[in-house]
Amino acid sequence: MTIAGFFSAHAGGADQTARILVWEQMLYQAMRLLEEAHRRVCSPDGQEQLRKLDGWWRETKSRLNGKPCLVPSEEAISEALCTEMEKIRDEIVLKKLPADATMAGVDMLAVASEQPRKIKTGIGKHSKPTDIRIYRLNSEKLDLRIEAKVVLRNADLKNSYLSGNGLKRFSDPKEPYTDHEIGGMVAYSVTDDKATWLTRIDDALRASTPPVPTFRHHIQTSPDETLFSRVPYAITTSLRNEVLVFHVVLEFMCEPDART
Repeated sequence: MTIAGFFSAHAGGADQTARILVWEQMLYQAMRLLEEAHRRVCSPDGQEQLRKLDGWWRETKSRLNGKPCLVPSEEAISEALCTEMEKIRDEIVLKKLPADATMAGVDMLAVASEQPRKIKTGIGKHSKPTDIRIYRLNSEKLDLRIEAKVVLRNADLKNSYLSGNGLKRFSDPKEPYTDHEIGGMVAYSVTDDKATWLTRIDDALRASTPPVPTFRHHIQTSPDETLFSRVPYAITTSLRNEVLVFHVVLEFMCEPDART
């Protein structure tokens, strides 16, 4: 399976070439922004500033590798990433960064954290907002919603990442996480590395009941493959019965570092 294969399977025979191209460009630019934002957030300067802010750490310490550790909060990480993605986009537009043809049109991308869903049963604190939203201005189609989870231990995959408060939000029949073809999951890891967690996520998806099909795909010129899963979509008024969800792992540090 590929992204093209996913779109073709739900196209009803219609040509999906243009749709695939704009979604691949959207995903590529979103990933580039997310990767650079992650680098800046984790840089010495970024960490020095963020760790001073009230709310960066969870209120309760977690015991990791035999020692009590301060763990950054999911909401704080997501907000910091969104802030940096906006800065990076503006720097590209103002040509403060080297010219890059693959980022053409990035000025039309908007980034926001804690955004309400289009289909919802609550409002305010009961609206269950999406963690990260990256969307193209003046487009009804290119709206990427990303759910984030901090992962500390293997058990967090079943209890949080794949749960009704995680991946299964995309399958919610009353309040789907997105009403578009593609969404995302990002795991904020403070133990082990990116490759280890991606393998664990892939294994957990395949071992879930029922199994969630996965595949890996190069998005345009990205050097690394991205893990995707095909998640059930339960809105009965839609001809589509799946959402294509990508999975990304970003490494962060506890205090003290849980990896040492």
